[in-house]
Amino acid sequence: MAAALLCFSLAGHTQTQVAVRPEVAKTLQAAQDALKAGHIESALALSQQTMAMPGITPLEKPIIQRTLAVAALQAKNFPLAVSTLENLIQEMPADAPAAQKRALIESLLNASQQAQDHKRVVDWARIYLKLEGSNPSVRPVLIQTLSVLKRHEEVIQEVKEKMRLDEAAKLKTAESELRMMAVSQRQLKDDTGYNGTLKLLLQNYPSKAYWGEMIPRLARQANFNARFDLDLYRLLALTGNLEDAIEYIDMANLALKAGLPAEAERTVAQAYTAGLLGKGGDAANHQKLRQQIQQRLTEDDKAMPSLERSAKEANALASLADVYASKQKWEQAQTYYSKALAMGGLRREAETRLHAGIVLFKAGQKAEALTMFDSVQGDATAVDIAQLWKAWLVNN
Repeated sequence: MAAALLCFSLAGHTQTQVAVRPEVAKTLQAAQDALKAGHIESALALSQQTMAMPGITPLEKPIIQRTLAVAALQAKNFPLAVSTLENLIQEMPADAPAAQKRALIESLLNASQQAQDHKRVVDWARIYLKLEGSNPSVRPVLIQTLSVLKRHEEVIQEVKEKMRLDEAAKLKTAESELRMMAVSQRQLKDDTGYNGTLKLLLQNYPSKAYWGEMIPRLARQANFNARFDLDLYRLLALTGNLEDAIEYIDMANLALKAGLPAEAERTVAQAYTAGLLGKGGDAANHQKLRQQIQQRLTEDDKAMPSLERSAKEANALASLADVYASKQKWEQAQTYYSKALAMGGLRREAETRLHAGIVLFKAGQKAEALTMFDSVQGDATAVDIAQLWKAWLVNN
């Protein structure tokens, strides 16, 4: 940017050299020669000396200011660069080329950033954007500066505008910008907006941390259906966020309560493998839970043939599919879910469609799973969980 300013300075000098007095031109040329030679401090001193000469005319002033701005930028005297550039821009004639003005504003923005003059960054970034400046870094700088200033409503407004422009250009909005919007939404206690932004982060920049925040937030929603507690634990396990003994035990107990001892057994086995169960003062309780699960597994294995024979209506077929899913027998589970959905009359069709989608995903049928997740409706919690599975599926 300093080089560009120097070009403007030299061009201006060439075009108006007749109007520049010899004594001014001599000192100014010396300053420019010092800049070219890399003698920055000398260039700065000569530029300031030229500006201080008596009787500087309106034609001479902008030429000197350009050279002074370049010298100040290269000398890292950012306050001086800011004041010089601001005066230069504000004193430009109304018919000055817009491109020249935008380039000077970019230099001013850079100097204002370096000087940590946040208010000037915001004010001039807005002016630059109104002038239809095309530098792609200006709006992100504006957003970041508004965030530093804790002007949260403006942060949200600017990020949404950035998202609109990115979508039109078929670009993905930067993670840092979405995060700044999320922070502002949280500060404004806008839970709905925050949850929406968190979903966008999950869809575009999935990470264990985002999943670890999103899933518990879903459980805290006012309309959360507690029937889906086990499904949330499944998501925690899927995303690597099932981490402590209490969570594993709770998940195993929920699976037992749902009549799915095979899932409970697998959950407890994973906790033992991770070294979370089977030790300490609760080791005996952990072993007792394991024995209880084994007993239920034995009972269920004996009952399975009878369950298969008696499963005639849709709800019984869906329950049988749940059992096969818990045993990770995806083909059988898929068959029974399909029969149940085709038959109709399900008490909890949204739940069945959610579980059918999970089974299709586990069976490697990605496109069919996405279609099934999109078909979940009628229960807000089931819809939310289906969309989370969809987000995971799209990125894995």
